[in-house]
Amino acid sequence: MNPEKNSAFFPGRIFFHNLFMLTALIILPMLLAVVLGSYSQRVVVEKEVSLYNLRTVSMLQNSIDQLFGSCLKQAEYLLAEDNINLFLITEKEGYTFYHNDVIYKLMQAQMQANEELLSIYIYSDKNGKFVSNYGETSLDHFFDTGWLDAYTNYHGDNSFFCAFRDSTTSHLQPVRVLSLYKVLMRGKNRLGVIVYNINFDQFIQTISQYRGEYDTNLSLRTEDGLLEENLWGNAGQFPENIGSPDESGYWENSDVIVHYSPVAYTDLYLYSVLSKDALKANLQKPVNLMILLVAGVFLLVLLLTLVISIRIYRPFQKILAELETPAGLMQNKIQITRDEESFILDSIYKMSLKNEQITEELARRVTLLKQAQSIALQSQINPHFLHNTLDSISWAAMRLTGGKNEASVMLSKLARILRYSLDDVDSLVPLRKEIDNTRVYLDLQMLRYKNGFCVKWEIEEEILDCQVIKIMLQPIVENAIQHGLKPMGLKPALSGSAAGGGLLLISAKKQHEILVISICDNGTGIPADRLSSIQKALHTDMISQQESIGILNVHQRIQLFYGKEYGVEISSKDGTQVILRLPLIRPACKQ
Repeated sequence: MNPEKNSAFFPGRIFFHNLFMLTALIILPMLLAVVLGSYSQRVVVEKEVSLYNLRTVSMLQNSIDQLFGSCLKQAEYLLAEDNINLFLITEKEGYTFYHNDVIYKLMQAQMQANEELLSIYIYSDKNGKFVSNYGETSLDHFFDTGWLDAYTNYHGDNSFFCAFRDSTTSHLQPVRVLSLYKVLMRGKNRLGVIVYNINFDQFIQTISQYRGEYDTNLSLRTEDGLLEENLWGNAGQFPENIGSPDESGYWENSDVIVHYSPVAYTDLYLYSVLSKDALKANLQKPVNLMILLVAGVFLLVLLLTLVISIRIYRPFQKILAELETPAGLMQNKIQITRDEESFILDSIYKMSLKNEQITEELARRVTLLKQAQSIALQSQINPHFLHNTLDSISWAAMRLTGGKNEASVMLSKLARILRYSLDDVDSLVPLRKEIDNTRVYLDLQMLRYKNGFCVKWEIEEEILDCQVIKIMLQPIVENAIQHGLKPMGLKPALSGSAAGGGLLLISAKKQHEILVISICDNGTGIPADRLSSIQKALHTDMISQQESIGILNVHQRIQLFYGKEYGVEISSKDGTQVILRLPLIRPACKQ
């Protein structure tokens, strides 16, 4: 990059970066405070409005419950009168035992006690007679017969039900009526019904005093949300998929808040819908005020951060100018007037020197690594050469005798052991494969010592496919033969018996999630001081080169691969026992 362009571009980038950072440090917290404040205000207002709406629903529900309860009590009061009971059970063409004037007076008294009552009807199913607060008359000549259809078509089990209908007053003025039916039964047969007709338009006017400015709709609906009667507002604003309100009867979406409450004595529910649009309009006013406030503060902060950024930039401008001449920097001849600038340039100088030292050290280590790689490649060639040579010697021995002989068999088995250590590059192998390699080694030793010892295997079948590290059994078995059985003098022994010869017992089993492998011999054992030395070495991290091919080597490899909680244990009593503990790794768990 051109130095002139670099000096113009890089300081300018630092300048604007500082300006942005200082602005962000002041403006972002303010914006966050505004957002949190607006959100908190919204939550508080919505909660207050929701509580107000819930109280409104409770008051309206109490008004409706009181109206229904009052009519039921009045019906029970009428049923306690003998004249009404006689009216209900009188035969159609039979003698009249009741007094019309008594029934009429009772109805008039109830009408005067309840202003919402439009009329009271009593109808007898037995005789088809009809009496109202207007007196006894025939239904054929009565102005209001709409209530009878709802009663005739009702087949529910509840003795109390209600229905909304359009009717007229006695002066033939249209009116919306809520008819409350008290069905009178004797056994399974209907005797008749008492009907309380409520001027629902007047009732709505009475309860409209509870309507708030956010109330969008109030309606009576079934539990599934089907509309029975709209009390006020636009019923079309009721949400289509209301879902399942919580236990308190509360539900909301992005547009509305809904409260519902059951109406006593009926299967209806009172639903109140609260619009969120009105809330948003009221909440927008303080938000707009906050935006104006933030805009004003932003302009002030912008001017302030401009001044601060210029003061911060000037020292860096001088440092950057010096860094463009690295020769002068390395000669340490820079004249610095401020302590901060001196500290920065001194640190850069020390870092440059250290970087040169690190570069030299890295180059030296790369050279050593290449040498190590060369040695490692050479060490791979030597065992392969040995394997091929052994195979050639085996074929030469077979040609001398015209077929297999003891020397060729031993060479072949040795070649198999060497191939096992070379060909399978995986760190983990199945236990079955490790045991097969150990069997080959034992066959080789049997040939060497003329079956001077016997081997007994106790391996659980279910663990043969578990994964273990390679070449961990053969070194232990070799130690058992060389240092345990051989010193006692190996003699030919009967198969499966230790009498007259050495015995080697190899077992493997599962203990919970641990694989336990044991190698026992009935040899001379290990002297106490030597055993103590080995056990002490098992608890150290460093192993000498002379000991690395035996028990200690296997122990260190297990701990390096699986962790300190696993490894090798050794004990000596009537022979020697070596126990290997490894985690139980099944084939599916192989890394």
